[in-house]
Amino acid sequence: MRFFSDPVFSNYSPDSISIKIEEFDMKPLKDVWSELSQPLPAGLGAQNVRPPVTPNELYELSYILHRSEFTHLAEGRANAVFRIKEPKDPSIPMGFFQGTLLRVPKATPDVTPCDYETLQDFQEKFVDVNVGRQHIVPQVLVRITRTVANALNAERKHALQAKGVKGDQSTIQPGYAMLVEDMGPSADYIALEFKPKWLAQSPMAPNDATRCRTCAREALRNGKLRKKGLKVSTPVCPLGLIHHDRRVVMSTIDRLAPKWSDRDRERLADALKDSGVLERLRDLQEEGDPGDALFTHPEDARFGLAMTLRDCSCFVRMPIDPDAPVIIKLADVDKKNWRQKQSYWQKRHDDLVNDGWYNEEENLPIETACVLRLDYCLERGLDIPPVFRTRLKR
Repeated sequence: MRFFSDPVFSNYSPDSISIKIEEFDMKPLKDVWSELSQPLPAGLGAQNVRPPVTPNELYELSYILHRSEFTHLAEGRANAVFRIKEPKDPSIPMGFFQGTLLRVPKATPDVTPCDYETLQDFQEKFVDVNVGRQHIVPQVLVRITRTVANALNAERKHALQAKGVKGDQSTIQPGYAMLVEDMGPSADYIALEFKPKWLAQSPMAPNDATRCRTCAREALRNGKLRKKGLKVSTPVCPLGLIHHDRRVVMSTIDRLAPKWSDRDRERLADALKDSGVLERLRDLQEEGDPGDALFTHPEDARFGLAMTLRDCSCFVRMPIDPDAPVIIKLADVDKKNWRQKQSYWQKRHDDLVNDGWYNEEENLPIETACVLRLDYCLERGLDIPPVFRTRLKR
């Protein structure tokens, strides 16, 4: 065993790490991602599954991160994502972080997101078990030092300044972070990201609604943008992705991936159907929210899972090789803080119902091309929304 007597790593904490390793012989992270992309063994609960990374390997990962450099990639309200550059340490294998990103929480005034330990536990014991681990973008919980946090803050500050972002008060602190599989484009893949949102109508929507929950929300949003004089676009209705008519599915994919070839759009339709992942999301959304849980039981774990799955992201990697399998995985499956979200969720529901967004009752019509409207028109022989006419030849 070779011991690194680095004062920075004297203790395993957010600010320091102690490591005993031989020659950084842990398996490449791409092998970890491959293992975590397999279905959970039948009959085993998540608590009985062997972790893909040992505690000693976690030490190694933290050490390697401490000696790495980073490039700011993207961020949302609560998290930032970085690419990891090839470490210069000759003892670290080349390509160690290939296909891997670093996701870190942002410390923002007046925002209290779930801590990463809770998020990891939620994904492993609740999301993986209910959705299927093979459908989820894999991740590994690690810890970053003060040195790494400072490097990330400096890189992020430079990136935000280059984009003209001003007034951001959030920072990255030492502590827990996540290594996640990179689902972006590469030399061998083109990529697509979209949010499936509500794959079943809200159980509290009006019975005669001609918009689904997602399209009603997008109509409200576009109405506000239009009042500000901003340009708006017709949203993509997620119900089209699980429609029984292949032509409707293809019309929806045409709009999600307009730059893709017809062949690749057909491959995506086939892959979505074969995986069944969107149907699984729909079923879990319906099971977790069968009635008025939003107002009566927002603390219920099944309702919380439904709300998580209504806000997750779907990543698609389409291989250039026509014979290689299409990869479809879900990310952003973070546990929702229902105490913080409850009032917002309830007000949004009331706004959609009381202001007529479900029934297209706005004063100035807003085009949403909802699949509920399409089905309504098809059943009555009416003109269908324009975005569906090419595929349906109407």
